[in-house]
Amino acid sequence: MRGIYWLASYPRSGNTWLRLMLNSYERGGKPVNINNLPISNLMYNRSFADTVLGQAMGDLLPAEILALRPTVMRAVRDSRNNPVMLKTHDMRLRLADGEWQLPADVSLGGVYLVRDPRDVALSLARFMDLSIDKTIDVMGNSEQMLANSITRQNIHLVNILGGWSEHVLSWMSPVPFPVHVVRYEDMRRDPVSTLAGVLPALGYAVDMDKIRAAVAETSLETLRRQEEANGFVEYPSPNRFFGEGRVGGWSARLGSAQAERICADHRFVMQQLGYLD
Repeated sequence: MRGIYWLASYPRSGNTWLRLMLNSYERGGKPVNINNLPISNLMYNRSFADTVLGQAMGDLLPAEILALRPTVMRAVRDSRNNPVMLKTHDMRLRLADGEWQLPADVSLGGVYLVRDPRDVALSLARFMDLSIDKTIDVMGNSEQMLANSITRQNIHLVNILGGWSEHVLSWMSPVPFPVHVVRYEDMRRDPVSTLAGVLPALGYAVDMDKIRAAVAETSLETLRRQEEANGFVEYPSPNRFFGEGRVGGWSARLGSAQAERICADHRFVMQQLGYLD
């Protein structure tokens, strides 16, 4: 059976942590190497797309690249004999020609990770090296894109991120393939139960002994120590990738006006997810 399982999220919502748990689980709960993650970013890889399409994507405008994304997705599917798991920060949306950016015919299912946007703002500001106020602007921009610099060629393909609320709603709305929604806060509180719920959604059998071992080997403290010792090749930056992962850290670090602004921008979705209870 060919097809793609999606590990989807708005940035800084626990996607990489879950990928590492899955990597450990696949290998029987063994330790992980953060710099050897097999769960692929292939869908964003410019050189792969250049090969598939027979043309240099760097010569195209963002809108032209986006129009070709479904073709790249089908090439990813067809390059494997078995299901492939891909990380994505894409919104689910229709492109200008009416086709879905992540086509249903390549999609077997997915997991969508969501996190309190107030905590996302803190983590994303550090990740993007922006002020918190500017980060709040980014999170509220329904037309936000990634990898769309006009001054340099990015190694990744442009993709549509959208605003935080639009992103969440695009994955929580009815879709033509099953999507299992996970709150980051629940994964932090009880990673064993969370991983046990995620596995069937991605086509895995559930083995509780392997789950407990995988969770033990991928604590955030362990991952931070690896990054401190060896760096993290997916994120070559002076700022660390693996933070404290705190739940509710925003209450001590956001100004009241900043927190209120995030709530004003995203109140409807935050209420749906229980973040304003």
